[in-house]
Amino acid sequence: MDVSTVYPAGPAQVPDNLTRPNASYKRHVWLAMLGLTFFMLAYFALLGCFAWITWASASALHEGRDDVIRSIVILPCAAILTLFMAKSLFAVKRAGNTDGMEVTEQEQPALFSLIYRLADEIGAPRPHRVFLTPDVNAAVCYDLSLLNLFFPSKKNLIIGLGLVNVLSLGEMKAVLAHEFGHFAQRSMMVGRWVYIAHQIIGHMVATRDWLDKLVKFIGSIDLRIAWFGWLLSIVIWSIRAVVDTLFSLVVMAERALSREMEFNADLVAVSVTGSDALVNALHKLQAADHAWQTALNVAERESRNGQRIADLFSAQRVAMEAMRHVLDDQSYGATPLAPTDTNPAEHRVFSEQSARPPQMWATHPANRDREDNAKRIYVAAPIEERSAWTLFNEPAQVRSSISQSFYNAEKRDEMEVIAAKDAVMKRFAFASLAPKYLGNYLGRAPLRNFSSMDELLSCGEIAATPQASIAQLYPSSLKDLLKQERDLDIEIATLEGLRSGQLKPSGGVIRHRGEELKKEQIPTAISELKVERSTLAEQLKQHDASCRRAYLQAAEQLDQGWHSYLLSLNKLLHCTSHLAAVAHNEQALLTNTWLVITADKQIGFFEKRRMIRVAKQVEAVLREVASTLQTLRPTASTLEKLGIDRWKEQIPQFNLLNVSEKNWADWCPAASQEISSIAGLLDYISDVTLEEIIEAEQTLHHAIIDADVLLTDAPASASTPEDYLTLLPGNEHVLQQKLDLWNRFQLAQGLLPTLSRLLIAGGIVGGTILFGLLYKP
Repeated sequence: MDVSTVYPAGPAQVPDNLTRPNASYKRHVWLAMLGLTFFMLAYFALLGCFAWITWASASALHEGRDDVIRSIVILPCAAILTLFMAKSLFAVKRAGNTDGMEVTEQEQPALFSLIYRLADEIGAPRPHRVFLTPDVNAAVCYDLSLLNLFFPSKKNLIIGLGLVNVLSLGEMKAVLAHEFGHFAQRSMMVGRWVYIAHQIIGHMVATRDWLDKLVKFIGSIDLRIAWFGWLLSIVIWSIRAVVDTLFSLVVMAERALSREMEFNADLVAVSVTGSDALVNALHKLQAADHAWQTALNVAERESRNGQRIADLFSAQRVAMEAMRHVLDDQSYGATPLAPTDTNPAEHRVFSEQSARPPQMWATHPANRDREDNAKRIYVAAPIEERSAWTLFNEPAQVRSSISQSFYNAEKRDEMEVIAAKDAVMKRFAFASLAPKYLGNYLGRAPLRNFSSMDELLSCGEIAATPQASIAQLYPSSLKDLLKQERDLDIEIATLEGLRSGQLKPSGGVIRHRGEELKKEQIPTAISELKVERSTLAEQLKQHDASCRRAYLQAAEQLDQGWHSYLLSLNKLLHCTSHLAAVAHNEQALLTNTWLVITADKQIGFFEKRRMIRVAKQVEAVLREVASTLQTLRPTASTLEKLGIDRWKEQIPQFNLLNVSEKNWADWCPAASQEISSIAGLLDYISDVTLEEIIEAEQTLHHAIIDADVLLTDAPASASTPEDYLTLLPGNEHVLQQKLDLWNRFQLAQGLLPTLSRLLIAGGIVGGTILFGLLYKP
């Protein structure tokens, strides 16, 4: 391969000031530098005080001015605290294990040719090593320590093949240019210095190591010595609390700078690829994330059957194509096309409300903000449309090598190889996923929003004839409603993850719809999103009712047992959907309570009482669910798929002993497993029943539209009890998310806990220093 042919051409003209730092960037840099300077001065002042007390105490003892307090309290404490403060200065934040396959220039000359030429073009250092991973990701990683403020560390480049698999050569160049852009140009040096210093200090504050273990060990031995460990623990906690509060000021100053640096890195990418390539990549990556996860789920499912997919990246491509088919949206994961009559500088791919970064850039500004920034000064450039795989020698072998890492090395060769398309299409081979349904049944429980079958039959609209009723179903506007619902679900899940701490925003910055949010504003934002979603849900609920009623109307006209059969299927789906939701809800409550009471590894009296109370509540509900499950009777088709011929004897039971004070610790994990089995069966019956409903409706559709179609008698109906537990969306248990007052004080969450912790910790630190400085025997 001629490596010179794989480097995409850049823009013909680039404004001289495109990547030049603006006034806002410079202002944020200086604010961040002031914050860092203040922090470091305070840190070295504390270190200096403890070092002085250590030296003064050691000198006094050396001069013969010995006393018990100085020799066994002040000197050892001051020495350990000095070591504690000093060791953090030498902490190293490792880049971590990439879990990737390293490649060399000799193995992949074209790839390295592009990487080196791109780095040289934008003024960034060439990467020290290059690793390939299976992820939808590209990143630069490196070790960090205080030395790196003065001497740059060697940087390694990580390239995810899940990213390569979906991008064109031009788009891949744009993504790599963004990553290199953080380290390009002398004008960005101050910003990089501030950023690196911020990361180092964050690691210094958060790190826990051998000294913490030593102090804990001292506090756990003989009481005559343990008091020394307790005293040290209190002082060290206080120092960390003060330093953490001071560091929060640095974080506040760095927030806005982080955003500016991301925008500038984007402009670096624009300078070498034009304004559209990076935006196109962002658009594709959202679909790539989902398709890659689908490919992994399919591979895991097939591996349980003793089969493996030789090329997971082919599975990713098949999943993307299948999703286009299901959503009836050819733009899904494809290069976005601008209207021919629109100025490309004014065209926007991302809307304000649906702007969400893909997983690899989840902590970056919103996609719409990044697109506006990239097109603020529009730079036209051709986009090389060849696949990014053009960069690789023997790409099929590379894909195979990375795919093999997914499987157990000892069992891999014994597994039967299955074609990627065959494996993935099993996931999409359902009548409910046909394009005409526009994705209406993709991941949705269409009857969960109805409290009863009576409500279902009273909602929606039907016309005078079945033909007219059916004709108004699945309008093109439904596609937009479903997309809005999916986007809102993602937004809500993201904010809830940030609120609970499961997700961490970059530099502490939470961005939502183009605005920065404080953590205490998240609940309000979530409430507003849920109101917006409930409006959408009501529209979809009415359409779901119209669909069911339209075909019941057709079945009633055609008869031959079809009306009672279709009605029984709808009752069964309503029942199993709600029972499954109830089971999952009780399991979530049980798990949440267990995690809360065991979080500190110690279970007190009241925590034990709470766990038993919740367990008894869960037990009562699950026994009712299990009892209802016994009275169900799915269709013969469903029983055949389940491999069940004796329903009551073969389905999962909830046969645990009653929970008590003696068995609760063993009962809770066992109950969780029982609930999983029952909920899994209910979920499966719901999925199969939905398919039966759609297939029955398709049969009725053909018969009602075409009089020449011969309609046979309907299969035997399913059986469902009249009364059963229901759970409407939004009525789930409110799980504990907010920490109690003690933990909020410990973590300084909220103004009052932060001020309280600062005052107490500051008093302890100040008192410790004054006692050491002013002590006289």
